[in-house]
Amino acid sequence: MNNSEPISLSQVTAVMCNYARPKSARLVIKRLCDLGLTEIIVWNNGAKPIPGVTRNLHSKKNIGALGRYYAALDASKPYILIVDDDVLLTKKGLNTLLEYAPRYPAVVQAGLIFGSPFKKRYRRTKYLSDRVKTPQKVDVVISNRGMILKKELCRSILDHWVWGSLKAVRKGFITTDIPVSCAIFDLTGHHPVVAPVDGRGYRYLPDEAPEKASRNQKNFIKERTKMLKWLVNRGWKLLGDT
Repeated sequence: MNNSEPISLSQVTAVMCNYARPKSARLVIKRLCDLGLTEIIVWNNGAKPIPGVTRNLHSKKNIGALGRYYAALDASKPYILIVDDDVLLTKKGLNTLLEYAPRYPAVVQAGLIFGSPFKKRYRRTKYLSDRVKTPQKVDVVISNRGMILKKELCRSILDHWVWGSLKAVRKGFITTDIPVSCAIFDLTGHHPVVAPVDGRGYRYLPDEAPEKASRNQKNFIKERTKMLKWLVNRGWKLLGDT
């Protein structure tokens, strides 16, 4: 991607899903406001709305992190900052995402490179923003620590063929980062990257509802492997296989 000047906060809408961590969600919204975000949209997965945001959207059914991408469609700004409800961005983390956003289709603070999935498991290498020295291409974004991408890319992701992978997993299994990452690469021809941060770009909040975390779903690794296999069999080339 071409180098460019950092984008400004005036070009960014923040989106977040609200499900089972109301206290943390409020802290995240306060942090976004303190950082200077002026448009914040929350997708509520069957949860009470969060005060102090630009717009609350509601879903009776929990659709997991996919709600972020539907929320992005209501944004008035060209770039979307995706955050989770239990992680606080730091100023350094936000500035890094803004700096690299024009250069890559998606910029995150954590990501994974996978090797082809076999049997019930897969090979993976994890990259974090405070440990990489240069932008690191990854197969799969870990979006909970912050991710920036264009609004129009969010729209295209929602209409992409990757969601056929949901047929490969058990009904009700929720995961989003894998199909989203495959769609980003397929749509743009470029990998998302983990951008380097001088210091820590995020801070975890105590988890109010660890039992509700997506990683604690039944047979989490097995189901993710099914999804990876489905996408690889349809042409997704993993960096771990090159």
